[in-house]
Amino acid sequence: MEQRIHNELVSKGFKVAIVNTRDYEVRRGGGKAVLLLDDVFEAFTISGLFSDTLNPRDTYVLAINRVLLFREISRLGYPTPDFVVALNPNVVGKVIKGFGRAYLATPSPSLGLDGLVTTWEGGKSVAEHRMYMANPLARINLIIKAPDKVINAQVIGDECINCGDLRPWLLKLSRDIKCLMCTYVIGTYGGEHVVLGIEPRVELTMDMVSNVVRTIVGWYNGEW
Repeated sequence: MEQRIHNELVSKGFKVAIVNTRDYEVRRGGGKAVLLLDDVFEAFTISGLFSDTLNPRDTYVLAINRVLLFREISRLGYPTPDFVVALNPNVVGKVIKGFGRAYLATPSPSLGLDGLVTTWEGGKSVAEHRMYMANPLARINLIIKAPDKVINAQVIGDECINCGDLRPWLLKLSRDIKCLMCTYVIGTYGGEHVVLGIEPRVELTMDMVSNVVRTIVGWYNGEW
């Protein structure tokens, strides 16, 4: 996959080097970098080594702190869910007792810990389990009213995958927050859709290569 992207960019006149982060170290440099890492936290760290990256560093900040994400997209006019932050399992249980069904999240969907809880005992138990995890982000609970449905959609440049009628909305949001290769966690509440989280990464397949290359070229030339 990376080799084919490399070859297509070279054929367009770009000077490109591939760094396999599993086999080689990454050193500080002044150039532009396209980060195709599956781990959002690794990509965020490595983004600091370069002058400019696709996706940009600020997007990783929004991905790792949903509270900031909700503030930012609300400021831009997008609907956001009602949520609270709870650091203590007893508080989690109390809030869920009022909610009934809740979406119990962490600051970042990249942790893979989001899920629905239906009772205060269940929510408290999940929060207690998270207290013993090594990652400090896992111990921060974002409690959101349970959506009717949760869907994942991917944006790559001007292409929207699994977006349905949300395509114009998500493409505009991607431009606004500059998340040009982005996975969105979308919650539906009746007829309203809200963003529950973002991951500045996508599941790449061979049939996406051409659009990935177009996105990279557009980003490099300042079109996005």
